Amino acid sequence: MAEEKFEKAVIEKLKNEGWTYRQDLSGVTTKALYKHWRDILNQNNAPKLAGTPLSDSEFESIKLELNKNKTPYDAQLMLAGAGGTGTVPLTRDDGEQLEIAIFYGDEVAGGHSRYEVVNQVIFDELPFTLSKKRRIDIMLLINGLPVAHIEEKDESLQNQWDAFEQLQKYDGDGMYTGLFSFVQVMFVLSQHSAHYFARPKNSEEYNRDFVFSWRDDNGKDVDSTMDFIHQVMGIPALHRLVTVNMIPDAANDNLMVMRSYQIQATRAIMERMRLMDNNNFIEKEGGYIWHTTGSGKTVTSFKVAQLLASMPRVRNVLFIVDRVDLVSQTKDNFVSYAYKTFENRIEIVNGHQLKKCLKNKNEASHIYLITVQGLDKAVISGLQSNDRMVILMDEAHRSASGDSVVRIKKAFPRTTWFGFTGTPNFYSDEIHNVKTSRNISTFDIFGKRLHRYTIKDAIGDGNVLGFDVTYYTPDIEAKADSEWTEEELEKEVYTSLPYRQVVTQDIIDHWDENHSGPIEMGVRQPNRFHGILAVSGKQAVVAYYNLFKQMAPNLRVAMTYSRDEDNGQGTSDLQAALKQAMTDYSSLYGTRNFVETKDPERLYLSDIAKRLAHKKPYNQKLNEKQEKLTPQSLDLVIVSDQLLTGFDSKFINIIYMDKLLKEGMLIQAMSRTNRTINKNAKPHGKVRFFRKGDLMEENVKNALIIYTKGGNDTLQDAEKQPNQQDQQDLFDDDILAPKMATQIHDLQPKISRLKEIAGDDFSQTPRSEKEQLEFAILASEANQKIQRLIQQGYALGSKVDDIDKDGNPTGKKIGLNIRDNAQLSALQARLNDVNELLPPEKKIDLTNIKIAIDLYNHEIIDYDTLVELLNTYMDETNQENRNAVEEHITPMDDEDRDEIEDVLDGIERGDYDKHFNTETLKETRQAIRLNKQELKLRRWSANHDVNGNDVLKAYDLYLPGVSLNDNPKLKDKIKQIEHEQNLGFFELADFEDSIMDFFASIK
Repeated sequence: MAEEKFEKAVIEKLKNEGWTYRQDLSGVTTKALYKHWRDILNQNNAPKLAGTPLSDSEFESIKLELNKNKTPYDAQLMLAGAGGTGTVPLTRDDGEQLEIAIFYGDEVAGGHSRYEVVNQVIFDELPFTLSKKRRIDIMLLINGLPVAHIEEKDESLQNQWDAFEQLQKYDGDGMYTGLFSFVQVMFVLSQHSAHYFARPKNSEEYNRDFVFSWRDDNGKDVDSTMDFIHQVMGIPALHRLVTVNMIPDAANDNLMVMRSYQIQATRAIMERMRLMDNNNFIEKEGGYIWHTTGSGKTVTSFKVAQLLASMPRVRNVLFIVDRVDLVSQTKDNFVSYAYKTFENRIEIVNGHQLKKCLKNKNEASHIYLITVQGLDKAVISGLQSNDRMVILMDEAHRSASGDSVVRIKKAFPRTTWFGFTGTPNFYSDEIHNVKTSRNISTFDIFGKRLHRYTIKDAIGDGNVLGFDVTYYTPDIEAKADSEWTEEELEKEVYTSLPYRQVVTQDIIDHWDENHSGPIEMGVRQPNRFHGILAVSGKQAVVAYYNLFKQMAPNLRVAMTYSRDEDNGQGTSDLQAALKQAMTDYSSLYGTRNFVETKDPERLYLSDIAKRLAHKKPYNQKLNEKQEKLTPQSLDLVIVSDQLLTGFDSKFINIIYMDKLLKEGMLIQAMSRTNRTINKNAKPHGKVRFFRKGDLMEENVKNALIIYTKGGNDTLQDAEKQPNQQDQQDLFDDDILAPKMATQIHDLQPKISRLKEIAGDDFSQTPRSEKEQLEFAILASEANQKIQRLIQQGYALGSKVDDIDKDGNPTGKKIGLNIRDNAQLSALQARLNDVNELLPPEKKIDLTNIKIAIDLYNHEIIDYDTLVELLNTYMDETNQENRNAVEEHITPMDDEDRDEIEDVLDGIERGDYDKHFNTETLKETRQAIRLNKQELKLRRWSANHDVNGNDVLKAYDLYLPGVSLNDNPKLKDKIKQIEHEQNLGFFELADFEDSIMDFFASIK
C-alpha cells in the first residue's frame, strides 16, 4: 500500500509539472498504447496523409520500422532525425512514399508535442519469458512514444536497488522493443531518493556506476524526490533530457545521458550566447567552465560545440587543443558522439586549411579542430576573420598563453571565447591560505566562471576517486648535501644510476601489492591494473626504460615522448632510443612496425593509450594461457609529459612520480589514477613520490586546497571574507585516503562483533534470522573496508604505526584482528552462507563473492595439505586429527565443507581405506556431490508432484548462466514435463521460473 500511495503522489506531482495523466491508458495492455500512438500519427501527419488515415497494413509497416531499433542508440538516431524532426519511412498502399513525423525535438512544450503519463501498463507479449503478467509502474509519453520508464520502491535496506534490478530484468525479458525501444532514460524513485540513467544497450550492460543523482544549480544534492521531479522530470526539462542532453556513442553503440553539472554548464554557455544575441552585442570573453579532471569535459564540450554550431548567427566553432596527439583523439570522440547528419561538419585543420575553410560562406557551420600553435601561426601569417564565431578551448589553463591569445583575439574581433578546464589558473588567496605561482588567471583570458564542479563534488558523487598518496625517499637523496642547489641535486643525485636503480627496485618490490585486484576467497588476481612512471625529461625516460628491461624483464614496459617535448642534449640518440622502444613494442605485441609508418609517434602513442584503456581491439577478456600466446596487457608506461593530461583509463590505478610538479599540473598528473571501477579493487587512485617528499607533501596539500576551494579569479576577490564551511570541507569527503591506523580503529569493533556471532575463526553459521541479518550487513561492510585497506598496501597479520585522533604518532603499533587471507576467506564464505539463508527481500548483492566461491572452491585452500591431513586421519582416526582437517577447511563455504565432512565420516565408517591423492579426492567429492544432487532433485520432484527421473534428465541438460531460450534441448524437455503435468496457462510461467531457479541453486 505504501508504494501505491507513493505512486499516486508521483503522478500528482508530474501533473503539476506539465504532464497529462491518462487514466484511460493506465492498467491496460500495450496494444492500447500502440493504438494511441497510431491516433497521434494520424493527427500530426494529417496534411501528409491527405485525409486518409493509416491503414492496418501501413501501420504494421511502420511498426516493422521500429523493430530496426536494436539498441537505445538506434532509437535516439530515429528520434533525432534530420532538422530536429524524427521520422520513419512509409510506402502507402497506393505506392506513395512518405516520411511520417514521429517526434519533434525542437518543439519543446509547444507545437505538436504532447506530454502524457501512464501507469500499471501490462506487457503480455514479451519474447523472452513465458510470464504474461509483467506490469510496470510509470511511463512518460511524448507524442505517444514512451521515452522514460519510472520504477518506484520504498526506503528499505535492499529496495534501493531492487528497482534498478527490476528494470534490468524487464530488459532481459525483451520489454524494450518496438514502440518501447524509444525508452531513453530510466528513473529509480523512492520517498527520499531519486536517480536516473540512460537505458543500456542490453541487459548485461546495466552498471550502477552510471546511475546518477542530481545536484541543483548551486551544486547542492537534491534529496527530495518531489524537488527532483520538478527539476528533472517537468516540462520542458524532461523533453530536453531525452533530446539535447542525450549523447549517442557510436564507438560503443551506446547511449549516454548528461549529468546535472554537465547540463547546467551547457545551459550556462548557451544562455550567455543568447543574451549577447538578444541584445545584439558581442563580448570576446564568454566565460569558463571549471569541471574537475575525470568528470566528462569531453562530452560537455562536444555538446556545447554542436549546439553553438547550430545557432543561426554562429558561423563556425573553432575547438582548440594544445597538443597534436589530442586533436585526433578529440575528433574521434566528437564524431562518435555526433548524429549522422553532423559527422561531416567536424574537421581537423591546419592553419592553411582553416584559412581556406573560413572563406567558404555557403556551407553550414562547422566545428574545426586545430592546435593553439597552429592557429597562432596562421594568424601570424595573416589569417583574419570578421565572422561571428566561437572559440572553445580545451585544457584552458594550459592552452592560453598571453601572447598567442592577444594575437588571435585581435585577428577575430567578432569571436567569443569559452574555456574548459579541470584546473583553472588562479591568483593567490592569502585569506584562504591558497598560494599559487600565477601572474595571470583563467578569468583574465576567458571572463567569469560560468560553472564549477570540483574534485570534492566529483568524489562525493562517486564520479572519481580520492587519492592514496605515499612518499619514498631513497637513501642516496636523504644523504645528499643540504647545501646543493637544484641543478647540483639533479646532476649528483636524480640522474645518477644508483638513485634510478633504487626507484626501479622500489616499484618492482611493491608491484604485486600495488597492481593486484581484491582478495576473493583467498586468491588475489595479479596484474589487474596498469601504472604510469612520470620522470623529468626524455633522457630519464630512456634510462628508466633500459633499467626495467634489465631488472624486471617479466614486466611489460613501454616508453614514449614527443618531438614537442624539450630535447635537451643527445637528440639523435633519443630518437634512436624511441625507435628501438617502438620496435620492442611491435615485436612483443605483434603490431604493425610503427617506425615505417608516416606518423609513427601518433600511431604508437594511440596504440599504447588503447591498450591501457582496454579499448578495441584490446578489450578481450583473455585467460593466462591466451595472454601468453597473444599478449594484450601493458603493465607500465614511462613518460615525461605525454599521457599526464587528457588521457583516461579506469585500469590505471597508480602513478609513480620522479619529477617535481605543483598546482594544476600536479592535480592533472595525479588524476590519471582516479577513474572509478570496482571500489573493492580500487578504492583510491595511488600516487607515489620519489623526490623531495616533504616538498611534494606540501605541494599536494596546496594543490588540493586550490582545486577544492579555488583561488581568486581576480585580484579584487581577495577582499572577500573567508567561508568557514568551505575551510572545513577541504578535509572531508575522502579526498585523501585515511591513514591505515584510522581505518583499523574503525574496523576493530565490527570484526569483534562478527567473531561473537560466528566464532573466532568464522567457522559457525549463525542460526537465528536476526543474527544472520546482522552478520550479513556487518560482514559485507567489513569485507569492503578490509579489501580497501589491503589495496592501500596493508598486509593482513602485520602492524602499523598507531596515531591519535589528531593524526599524530603515539609510538605504539596496531594491527587488524584478521590474521591472514585464509581467515578473510572464512569471513567471506560465512557471509555467502548467511546470505543464502536470508529471505529474498533481505539478501545483499554478493555477486563478486559468489563468483569467486564457485570459481575457486577447489583452490582456496592448500589441496595437497588437505590430502595429507585426510590420509593422516585415515591412519589415526582420532579427534585431534579430525580437528586439524576441520580447521583447514574453514575458508570453504558450508556446502564444500559438508562434502569434506562426509569424507571424514566415510573414513570413520571404513568406506575409504586407501590413501587419497589429489585426483582420487576430487573424484570422491564429485561422487558425494552427485548423490546429494540426485537427492535434492528427487525431493524437489516429490514436493512438486513431478516425475523425478524427468527432472534428473532435465538437470543433465541445464547449463549454468544460460537462459532457457538459449538452451533449446532443456526447453523441449521442460515443455514435455509441462505437457505431462497438464499445467494451466498461467501455471506454465511459474513452473518454468521455479525449476530454473532450483537448478541454479544446485552446485
